[in-house]
Amino acid sequence: MNSENLKFYNGYGGFDTTTGEYVILKNTPMPWINCVSYIEGEPFGFLISEKGGGYVWQGNSRENHITRWYCDPADDISDEKIKMVLIADGKKTEISPFSECTARHGFGYSTFEGSYEKINWSLTVFVPVGKPVKITLLKITADEKVEAEVRYSVETPHIHAVYSSEKKSKKLEKGDIAEFVFLLSEKAEAFEGFKQIRACDDALEAVKIYWQEYLGRISVKTPDDSINLMMNGRLLYQTVSCRIKGRTAFYQCGGAYGFRDQLQDSLALLQTDAAAVRQCILYHASRQYEEGDVQHWWHPPENAGIRSRYSDDLLWLVYVTFRYVEVTGDSEILGVKVPYIKSEPLAYNEVDRYEIPQKSEKKDSLFAHCLLACKFAMRYGEHGIPLIMGGDWNDGMNRVGLRGKGESVWLGWFLCFCLKALNKMSLLVPNSGVDRHKLQVEAEKIAENIEKFAWDGSWYVRAFCDSGRVLGSSRSAECMIDSIAQSWAVISGFGDNERTKTALLSAERFLADYENGIVKLLTPPFSEESIEDVGYIASYPAGIRENGAQYTHAAIWLAKSFLKMGGDFAEKGRQMIDIINPVNHTRTALEVARYKTEPYAVAADIYSGQNVGRGGWTWYTGSSSWMYQVILEDVLGFSVKNSEVEGKAEVVITPNIPKEWKGYTIEYKYKSSIYIINVTKNAKGSKTIKLVDDGKEYAIFF
Repeated sequence: MNSENLKFYNGYGGFDTTTGEYVILKNTPMPWINCVSYIEGEPFGFLISEKGGGYVWQGNSRENHITRWYCDPADDISDEKIKMVLIADGKKTEISPFSECTARHGFGYSTFEGSYEKINWSLTVFVPVGKPVKITLLKITADEKVEAEVRYSVETPHIHAVYSSEKKSKKLEKGDIAEFVFLLSEKAEAFEGFKQIRACDDALEAVKIYWQEYLGRISVKTPDDSINLMMNGRLLYQTVSCRIKGRTAFYQCGGAYGFRDQLQDSLALLQTDAAAVRQCILYHASRQYEEGDVQHWWHPPENAGIRSRYSDDLLWLVYVTFRYVEVTGDSEILGVKVPYIKSEPLAYNEVDRYEIPQKSEKKDSLFAHCLLACKFAMRYGEHGIPLIMGGDWNDGMNRVGLRGKGESVWLGWFLCFCLKALNKMSLLVPNSGVDRHKLQVEAEKIAENIEKFAWDGSWYVRAFCDSGRVLGSSRSAECMIDSIAQSWAVISGFGDNERTKTALLSAERFLADYENGIVKLLTPPFSEESIEDVGYIASYPAGIRENGAQYTHAAIWLAKSFLKMGGDFAEKGRQMIDIINPVNHTRTALEVARYKTEPYAVAADIYSGQNVGRGGWTWYTGSSSWMYQVILEDVLGFSVKNSEVEGKAEVVITPNIPKEWKGYTIEYKYKSSIYIINVTKNAKGSKTIKLVDDGKEYAIFF
């Protein structure tokens, strides 16, 4: 393909806007992968890089490999072997279909195209709708008379079944096309219906149509193509195919559900797949212990996981449930009965415990689960701020409060939000038994204590250690300032207005490195020789992951907080979104040489320090969901309310239009209707659009 036809071509690849594919024309500095997961039926999927490396899984991406998972950027290998052998004039030439090819990573499939002397080939891999099988289609076109032989094998210690086309060797005249089908699954029953080329072609087309429709329920057209490309498919595909369904990627093979993780991921689907969010909420609620705490993570199907002392997990049930009810109007979910799990509570000296908990006979409403979560979290230290216990959102700070005294300022803001959310939801629950005044006072008291004890003069401190040492203070040699204590002062709605402005400007001053295009989580980094053992965060080298790098999840929260403040602050928030966008890290070959990882998938972290600007692990990060939400809701100002309530569904547009934009368009497919919303530069305030399900198309101007 001619590179001139690719958007944001950078010397290695670019976006094909006609197909949605990312097209790679030469070998990349690190493996640039596609994460392909099942659409319906039994969990199944695979990873594949531009050179054909990767692995296949079924049921659970960590616990049940079909081929081995490799994290080897140097060799980038696979247990699957495909070789093409050309036989001409008594000479045999062996070729890999992944050698010197053009790789196309699409939504739900990848295609590899190449040529060598007398042949051209196209190899496509995908998972069909509803069947746990990897289909490989190889089509060889002859430019001259040639005999082609194809060999497919799987060299792996894991249980698997293989199917190869019967005719592995074919004599071709000029213009002839030889087609081969290769199938891989755990059991041969999955091959039924896919041994013929035509059936596989039809199955591939069904996959393309599915993703086109699923990812196209909301589409945007702005003057910024880097935003358009990520919003129109890439962010949602990463969130669904990798984070929610696959839970695996090149740099991390997870397999488990994380309580806080997939709940947050699901938020990106609120406006387009509310049923999936509902299912996610109820599923996660069923992983709550009778005492109120939750499994930190667990592996289906046995649901073995850890009972831990992480303090924030359980509150994400409240946060996501509230957002779901707010968007859909589905208050009935609050009354759905959900079972608990049970085991012996952690002993005083137990940090965590790996176990398979028992099913409890006790069931309660989802609202009761949320109420119990808040009650469990309302445990305070000497400053009246919630206990951090075994770590909060930042897992790496897992020893700040293990002795039961350390407090988390970020958790304080988050709990304030959740208590307010619980209060609002209680209005929708008949006879909830909630003392709303008490909950309101509780939230206000936490905020008051944060203002009294955690204000450092120009920003909020991050935490108080068991020893009384303060993290995130101007007096701190390490972690002088941490972004999430500042961003959630705004997001929670409980921070003092003037102080939060000062805190955000301080965060920008010390954490936003516009020259290198990163927004750090904290600075300066910790070292292993730290005065206080705050946790495993210090074991990371300075400037890697949570330890002073851009931890993208938190960087997006900081951008969100600036956007929520409006005015000149919103301009700074939009600027942060620009530098977080992976497209803007990879516009040239020189930038790719520094960043190294995929331009089309959000990275969990970007290094500071010696390797400044280097992308960390990609794909398997909740940052994709948060980036989608923040651009849609806080930049474009798009929010839905009561989407599942007939006669009350509406869209509210409250734009944060960048100064250089003339306007933008959002196309929203609401059930059978289509709303094309045109927002101009002169739009002020908010506009409410009533939604109806009547199959018509509406043009809205604001």
